[in-house]
Amino acid sequence: MNRPCSKSRSIIGLSLLLVSLLAAPGLVADVTLRSFNASYDLFKGGMRIGTTDLRLQRSGERWRWSSLTRARGIYAWFTDKQPYIETTFSQADSEIQLHEILVGDADKERNTESARFDWSGGTINVLRKGKQRQLQLGDGVYDFQSIHLLAAAMGQHQVTSTTVDFYNRGKLVKSRLVFSGEDRVSVDGRSLEARVYEQLIVQSNSKIKYYYDADNPLLPLRIEKLESGESPVILTLRGVEWDL
Repeated sequence: MNRPCSKSRSIIGLSLLLVSLLAAPGLVADVTLRSFNASYDLFKGGMRIGTTDLRLQRSGERWRWSSLTRARGIYAWFTDKQPYIETTFSQADSEIQLHEILVGDADKERNTESARFDWSGGTINVLRKGKQRQLQLGDGVYDFQSIHLLAAAMGQHQVTSTTVDFYNRGKLVKSRLVFSGEDRVSVDGRSLEARVYEQLIVQSNSKIKYYYDADNPLLPLRIEKLESGESPVILTLRGVEWDL
């Protein structure tokens, strides 16, 4: 059997790389969505400082990710803030489309940040810290909640690495998501098999690791935010209710 020459191997390798880079927007179109409400313990530097609820719910023809964080223990003495994030999206024929991102406090009526996506006009209208700006849309955009859809799709299609446009704090930047292998995670005294992904974001010094349930790929079992010189921030799953 003839073996490909080094030039051919380089071309094949480049082609595979391009596939991994270009396939991301359409990957998630056939991801099966299922409503759930998951509760997490929030740790920083090994100390439990709060709890987070993460929900995926259907809302008419659209779906909504939402997360709510509350301080617990001694940390509740110093802050009454309840950070809330909501991401609304729909599944189109070839990709998901984000419609709105809201960031605020559960106890306050006014959002501190909003991003509204106009796919027909190709723009994102952003309001952050009282200032408005408009961003140009590409083929597909993800954020810190819809990234779970991308990870699930990568596992389903056996894609190990991809780069996408990512919304972060009023800007669109490039973000790379890489499958780094499998590991086991302890949840409520049980050892569960997890698929592990690492995310790097342009203009950010932090790295985020996601551990997903192998049997329910949209469910994060553990999320770690790692930043040089800072204590790690970790979410660990406490419980989940399905099909609410």
